[in-house]
Amino acid sequence: MRLLVDTTPLRVSRDFRRLWVGQAVSFVGSMITVAALPYQVFHQTGSSLAVGLLGLAQLGPLLVFSLVGGAFADSVDKRRLLLGVTAVSAGCSALLAVNASLDRPQLWLLYVLGAVASAAFAVSFPVLRSLLPLLLDEEVRPAAFALQSTYGSFGMMAGPAVAGVIIAGLGLTSAYVADVFTYGIALVAFRGIAPSPPVVGAGRASTTSVLQGVRFLRGHSVIVSVFSIDLLAMVFGMPRALFPALAVRLGGGPRLYGLLLSSVAAGAFVASLTSGWTTRVRRQGRAVLLAVAAWGVTIAIAGLTREPLLVLAMLAGAGASDMISGVYRSTIAADLTPDDLRGRVSGVEIAVYAGGPVLGDVEAGVVGGLAGVPFAIVSGGVACVLGAALFAVRVRPFARYERPQRSDPAEQRLQL
Repeated sequence: MRLLVDTTPLRVSRDFRRLWVGQAVSFVGSMITVAALPYQVFHQTGSSLAVGLLGLAQLGPLLVFSLVGGAFADSVDKRRLLLGVTAVSAGCSALLAVNASLDRPQLWLLYVLGAVASAAFAVSFPVLRSLLPLLLDEEVRPAAFALQSTYGSFGMMAGPAVAGVIIAGLGLTSAYVADVFTYGIALVAFRGIAPSPPVVGAGRASTTSVLQGVRFLRGHSVIVSVFSIDLLAMVFGMPRALFPALAVRLGGGPRLYGLLLSSVAAGAFVASLTSGWTTRVRRQGRAVLLAVAAWGVTIAIAGLTREPLLVLAMLAGAGASDMISGVYRSTIAADLTPDDLRGRVSGVEIAVYAGGPVLGDVEAGVVGGLAGVPFAIVSGGVACVLGAALFAVRVRPFARYERPQRSDPAEQRLQL
């Protein structure tokens, strides 16, 4: 039973339960849209490069609004801000549904709405990251991040698979409508969370406050390393933009495309359900590096084969590795960041965590268009392994980072 996910945070905090339920439901819908949007672009253009450019259109708003959102998360009521960005996201999905229902859907509108949705997500992430630690004691935070990974991986697994079925059976319009419905449920859940005004010491949102968060990071090499290793893995090792073309290469259609996206999350979901052991690992820096290396190996193998089942299995292994890495990256950042700076640091975090896959879409689209899909996938996986090895040798404080041991001597811990 110690291997099963620890549900203590759900039992001890009513507000965390509401936050978790709202995010769990809306995230499934968001993943339907995340799968439908690039598929629609590829369907209308037949170009992997066009899919990569969709990521480029989302990158600018993501980077800008993650920093702005982090400053606001520290300086205004977090619940109110969460409700606002959730409503904006629902509006974007509603407009996507209207556009998809037209006889001739507008391609430019996909890029515009994708950019707006990216901005809304960039604001919501630091709100969630800064709110969660205020709802729970420090000792249960790793379990809370594992629980978030559970709904996150489930959403990434179920959302694209459902998207593939909906698109094939009912069309793109219905996929976007389903997302709008899930946002409605999330708004109801979030309204029941207690107000969360700024913590003592938090200043007003301004350029100066944003720079204060950046200056904090300059003096904390371990947190910077947490962000950097994930950026490396996502830029070079996540061939998401190639999945439409990979599905065609493997002889499939929308359903296989949905399964390719879902397989990464399926591995993460299984890993999250058996994540009870993760709370007992002290050498968290080493755990991150091992997980990133495993991610790279499985991605590279996926690019070497044309057997759909093996590709899906390798992508699932990559997802499991990323889930383990994510739990420790989130825990390290949360433990080392003061409460009054948490929103701004989380803004930088989302700029990296979400910006990395977007840059990865661009990199994969360009390399895949110039050198072919297999080369783009394999070379990216190899780059992840080499990057993890470089961090282990050159960034010793991160590689040797251990979470401080709590006072309970009876607690057993695993050593990697």
